[in-house]
Amino acid sequence: MDELMQVKQLTFTYPQQTIPALQNIQLTVRPGDFLALVGATGSGKTTLLKQLKRELIPAGTTQGQVWYAGQAVQTLDQATSAQEIGFVAQNPQTQPIMATVMEELTFPLENLGYSSDVINNRVAELANFLGLDQLLTRAIKTLSGGQVQLVNLASVLALKPRLILLDEPTAQLDPTTAQNFLNVLRQVHDELGITIVLTEHRLSRVLALANRLVILQHGQLIYDGGVSDGLRKMATVPELAAFVPPIPNFFLQQRIPVASLPLSIPAGRRALAAEKTHFRLIPRTPVAAEQSSSLLTAKKVLLDFDQQVVLRQLSLTLHQGEWLAIIGKNGSGKSTLLSVLAGLLKPEHGKVRLADQVVWKMRNLPRLQQIAYLSQNPTEQFSGQTVLEELQAQNRLGSQPQSDAAVEQLLADLRLTALADHNVFDLSGGQQQLLGLGLALVTRPKVLLLDEPTKGIDPNTKQQFGQILQRAHAAGTAIIMASHDMDFCARYAERCTFMFNGHVNPPVACREFFTQNFLFTTAVNRLLADQVPTALFSEDVERVPTKGGEKHDGA
Repeated sequence: MDELMQVKQLTFTYPQQTIPALQNIQLTVRPGDFLALVGATGSGKTTLLKQLKRELIPAGTTQGQVWYAGQAVQTLDQATSAQEIGFVAQNPQTQPIMATVMEELTFPLENLGYSSDVINNRVAELANFLGLDQLLTRAIKTLSGGQVQLVNLASVLALKPRLILLDEPTAQLDPTTAQNFLNVLRQVHDELGITIVLTEHRLSRVLALANRLVILQHGQLIYDGGVSDGLRKMATVPELAAFVPPIPNFFLQQRIPVASLPLSIPAGRRALAAEKTHFRLIPRTPVAAEQSSSLLTAKKVLLDFDQQVVLRQLSLTLHQGEWLAIIGKNGSGKSTLLSVLAGLLKPEHGKVRLADQVVWKMRNLPRLQQIAYLSQNPTEQFSGQTVLEELQAQNRLGSQPQSDAAVEQLLADLRLTALADHNVFDLSGGQQQLLGLGLALVTRPKVLLLDEPTKGIDPNTKQQFGQILQRAHAAGTAIIMASHDMDFCARYAERCTFMFNGHVNPPVACREFFTQNFLFTTAVNRLLADQVPTALFSEDVERVPTKGGEKHDGA
């Protein structure tokens, strides 16, 4: 089979850096591949992806060569590169150029001189194929993140590319929207025959689409091959083990002898049935819930935007030292609720009280000292200083500012010490999220409000984030987090609730919440629903010995 893209002995070093970001990379992309490019933050996967399109190649020193269809990528003419190699970025909002969907779809075609007839026919076909026909006159800024990402994909498809590069395209999307986007991407690959190279760190949904897995570590390619063997390799590398999705990870942890690791829940169930493998719950001593006084209360809160009711007579209580997770789809009102609880929005009716104080009547500084808020986009709360300066400035706002040594320890806990003198806008997305958490915690608030805290961060950063939150919670901080991340909520929160139609259900204990659900729950719970319906994670169960009294080990 002919090679579509070849990377030959590629070494790349960014300016003013001594360690290469990529070292001696050898990679071939064949027509029809769906290639998943995986690695921890800083492994070089985005750098490698950008080497495959001439307009994206970053400044730096390059050794080796990248070839597209037999021609060096750097020497491709602009029209060929634009038409044949498409690119979709991580953040949906950064890619659109025009104001409306129609203008965005026609722009690349007009830019390359296509006739009006060709433009109209191609836009009509794409809009119907991708379900964008009802959005053509809409302003881009009025669309959801998932809709914008589909528009970005459509604008790339308009030029009929042979290859599409995608850099973590679902990182900013909720799980349902992400799955919808990947379903479309599967169609694009399978039905249109377009080659896909995609970087991603949320692998649960992606790997079932891929025919190849390429793994980078510290700028070096350490694996290129089948998905199942690649996952086994990742599980042996400490900094990559957390990237293995829950279902294949379950089979590895439980040492279930399968030739190929299942990548989905249906495949996992079939494998368990074929192996006649059964499980039982590991008994654990339940932790008695302590009664505590209410800390933050919302009572009959009503709020609407543009004549649309977002919060409907909503009532909610957060107790001292509690950790509450609020689950709900995009548009359910979670972010609005957190803004009201933080005192950033005032409802039409009802009140939110911190102890006996109405939050939006409190002066700004005392309110900020007691209620910390981390938005979905932490950069909105940055002032543009260095990492250390941001933390120091926020620390001075506390009612009892911490010592310099304590701030430096927080910096170490966030694993940002080496970046202390970097400008905050030069950090990666995960590092910005960690800094945002640090800014929220440095004043030692009574209440911490988190809006999608794990959105867009890799599994290692997510574990780090959870551990920092656990320490803050153990020190007495009460937490409310709105999240789509079922596994994170199930692992860390104490109580959970649904939010929909402007209401929240009465919160219940997390294990009860997730084991009663069948859609909004963990992957392991769905996998073992018929055997151990109260299990949430692999460590909750053990294999039942076979009649011979032994387990058959293997993976």
